[in-house]
Amino acid sequence: MSEFLSDEEQISRFKSWWGENGAALVIGVAVAVAVVVGWRFYDSANQASMEQGSKAYAEYKDAADSERQALADKIKDEFEATSYHAMVSMGQASDAIEAGDLQGALTLLEDAIEASGNTVLGDLARLRLAKVQFGLDRKKAALDTLSAISNDGYRSWALESQGDIYFAMGDVERAHGAYSGASESLQDGDQRPLLRIKVENTAPFNGQYVEFTSELDQALEAAETSLAQDSEAEISENE
Repeated sequence: MSEFLSDEEQISRFKSWWGENGAALVIGVAVAVAVVVGWRFYDSANQASMEQGSKAYAEYKDAADSERQALADKIKDEFEATSYHAMVSMGQASDAIEAGDLQGALTLLEDAIEASGNTVLGDLARLRLAKVQFGLDRKKAALDTLSAISNDGYRSWALESQGDIYFAMGDVERAHGAYSGASESLQDGDQRPLLRIKVENTAPFNGQYVEFTSELDQALEAAETSLAQDSEAEISENE
């Protein structure tokens, strides 16, 4: 037992053990220290980068129109493949749509998707891209883009947009299926009256899927008129 060994014997055994295991122990400790120090450095650097990105994006949002392009380029260069990169591209895409430049908007939204990947922000960009693709009469591409949306928060919107595209293509049966799926995918508390109207108006009649007998805008206008008349009647009764 070690407590009965002489000091010389204990030192001798320690030297022998150290000779066999000392190098591995030193390497293990060094690696552990490097991991801890490296993680702290990464975490600190990542936090600093986020703060710098947030500041740069705030400057971009507040900048005059003449300065925004240069700031946008700077953010995309210094904060490549981040949410700031994606948000700048999406903002530029909105400006391009307002200017009637759908092709430019398409390129910018594709850039936003590449920068953000399969995130909630990426799926928001996909929703917008699908609308632009539809506007460019690229219906198949728009349907593919919407099918790539995976986040639950946007799933219902994606299905509704698919329904709109199918309906525009004259495929009422698929439109109804997409609208029904969108309704079933609603988050708790979501209220989408227009979606309910779309589900009802594309439902089969006598086993047949047929297009609306009247334009949706006309149906909505009639509903608003009816509600207004009911409200006026109720007021008259209370007078």
